[in-house]
Amino acid sequence: MKKFLIILLTLIIGLNAYAENLNIVCPNGGYDYNEKENPFNIYTGINLLSSKLIQTIIQNELSKELNSEITAQIEIFNVKRIKEGEFKKLTLKSNNLRYKLISLTDFYAQTICPYNKVIYKNKKLYYPYDLTFKYNAKITNQDITNIINSKEFQNKLKKLPISLNGINIFEIKSVNSELRDNKIHFIINIKTLLGSIKIKFSSDIEVENNKIVLKDITCHTKSNIISDTAPEILNKINPISYQTDAINGKYCKINITEAKIKGDTIVLNGLFIINRNLKNE
Repeated sequence: MKKFLIILLTLIIGLNAYAENLNIVCPNGGYDYNEKENPFNIYTGINLLSSKLIQTIIQNELSKELNSEITAQIEIFNVKRIKEGEFKKLTLKSNNLRYKLISLTDFYAQTICPYNKVIYKNKKLYYPYDLTFKYNAKITNQDITNIINSKEFQNKLKKLPISLNGINIFEIKSVNSELRDNKIHFIINIKTLLGSIKIKFSSDIEVENNKIVLKDITCHTKSNIISDTAPEILNKINPISYQTDAINGKYCKINITEAKIKGDTIVLNGLFIINRNLKNE
């Protein structure tokens, strides 16, 4: 038992250290980690039913808010605590997370703090503290296609003519993108004052100011004009740069700490935060 408590405390300290490194303030519920579950609740399955209830409530709300199929799994302290909305850990999974301009594959998130709390009243879920998760996910070629074909992205393209002295010299007609060989490759069809042209380029990526931006851009179209203007055009239409803008709002936000192209997939890591919406708790 003593060995188990040492392991448990080490885990808790480790989670708190991880949170501090990311400037996350974990709530302090004053939970006594020696508090045991009532054997009756274990034997009758009441603890399982109680956890399933709050798990389903959270799962349904997230699926509705993010307009995606979310699977939630909760780990509780005991029945007494879960009745107060207090729990140890929450994990979220989605095979395809699609919300506005965001499209992610194999999204997996797990709460960072060792103590978490929600409040369910009047058939609504409230968060007295930010509910913070560390997550990992992928951006596949299908995800990029989803973004490019979305109404939001197409509307952005229409608002992005390249002008010089008030005259539109470039108008972006279409964008195609493919992940392969640890690079992201673009083909852009552009209408100019002299006719239509097609430019091709490839790039690596990096995270800058919570956005996935292009770096080490290589233009494959033999034209000095295109080579000089390609970085400006690319930075304006990079579909994966809109990921955080799409989800950050009143309900939740997402932070990208790492993004790397591996073969034909972008691997992401970061924070997913459900914002506090209840005061004076």
